[in-house]
Amino acid sequence: MFIIVFGRILIMITSIISIRLFTTFLSPAEIGRLNIFLAIYSWFALVLLNPVVMYVNRKIIEWNMIESVHKNLISLFKYFIIVAMSAGFGVVVLNHLIGIGIIASSIWIFIIIAGSILLTSLNVSVLGWLNLFRKRFLFVFFSVLTLWLGLGISIFFILRLFPKAEYWLLGQLLGNALILLLATVTLFRILKKSNAAISDNKEGFTLSAVFNFAWPLAIGTFLYWCHTQGYRFVFQKLVGLDTLGFFVVGFGLGSNLMLSFDTLFNQYYHPIFYSGIANNSDQQKTIAWNKYAHAFFPASIIVAVYVSLGGPLFAKVFTGERFHIVGNIILWGAVSELFRMFASTIGMISHAQMEMKPLILPSITGAATAIISIFLFVRINPFLGGGVSLALGWFFASTHLFFKMKRLLPVQIPWRRIIYSLILSLPLFVFFVAMKNILISPTIFQSVILLGVSALYVFFAQIIMARRWLSLPIKMTMVDDFEQKMKSIVFGDL
Repeated sequence: MFIIVFGRILIMITSIISIRLFTTFLSPAEIGRLNIFLAIYSWFALVLLNPVVMYVNRKIIEWNMIESVHKNLISLFKYFIIVAMSAGFGVVVLNHLIGIGIIASSIWIFIIIAGSILLTSLNVSVLGWLNLFRKRFLFVFFSVLTLWLGLGISIFFILRLFPKAEYWLLGQLLGNALILLLATVTLFRILKKSNAAISDNKEGFTLSAVFNFAWPLAIGTFLYWCHTQGYRFVFQKLVGLDTLGFFVVGFGLGSNLMLSFDTLFNQYYHPIFYSGIANNSDQQKTIAWNKYAHAFFPASIIVAVYVSLGGPLFAKVFTGERFHIVGNIILWGAVSELFRMFASTIGMISHAQMEMKPLILPSITGAATAIISIFLFVRINPFLGGGVSLALGWFFASTHLFFKMKRLLPVQIPWRRIIYSLILSLPLFVFFVAMKNILISPTIFQSVILLGVSALYVFFAQIIMARRWLSLPIKMTMVDDFEQKMKSIVFGDL
């Protein structure tokens, strides 16, 4: 946990620097272009790559046990190359024939799209497998180094060459490529060598096995893309690239702050969860998921309250001066991401059961709600309308998904723990409201102090919530007495 937390702190600091730099050196229109590039790349990553990688995540520990992991991963790498080349050429042709919103030369389109698929997605996957095998230090080291290299090269390009989206993204690709090479060599040295006696079977990386697992997930991830990325094309058409640039910075900042916590938590807990469901009964899988939700849901709510209330301060600290106006949009990014995190956690029940079809209808619910709401509300108020639309989509998606998942396993939402986390969040509300009345327009230094002080309370609240499932050797007599009183009056077993 210490290694992962330390790594996430370094990653968050790097992300803060990155956001501050590209909102300083890139114009809102260039940030809008950058996000159109990312939206198109994300379509391929989510629809064609993510379902297949999820299958590998589910099976890689078992493959290593039976000494067939090397040949299965080599098959996956070949698939990545095919998708990258096909996507690069396909996007170039489509943009030339019908226009899909990318204002760039064909060579740049091919480099960014094919390079992102092959280098960025594969880098993330390989590092994730290092973590699944509990090589925590290597995972954190390579993750941080990827960001540092990418950031350094990107800044060099936009300062020495042109302040354009293409040059920023090219720097990111080069950073990913260098670390990918090191991480892949390291991973293959860690894994058990393939046993030549192991023949192909339905549990390996075969067309039928992957397709049966991945096709429902591919539909779900396509709908996820519509919900999280595709709206940008509609948003751009309705209100323009500049407004899109402002919105994605604010909404993305709230979302990314939440995602940082989500990533930190799950980098620690996913190996525990996957180990808990590997070759186990439905009863054991139910227990594993309930423990997961018991720990994750309350912790994520506390962080969401912190990010939502501190939005204007985060904007002041993390963005260039012209983007300080996006502070209120951060709230909607945090709320939307919170519901997205709930949906993702609930969806892990499908992964445990290897049944992906139940994910489809809830994804349709979420994407349809979000896109229809974007059409209805963005014209009225681009920032508020966009934020509310995306948050509503994830709320309805997560609600629908839970009822579908209950049919697979008799899981339970930890409502008492959720209420307890909201009670623990009340001091944050009081603090931010009081400070807003005292400091009408805080400086960057004052914003950092306020965020730091409130973050200490968030850390304290997280210790309270996590001390049991992490078995922390911490005595909190007053907290124990308080919990005991709530237990006897309202909550039952916290």
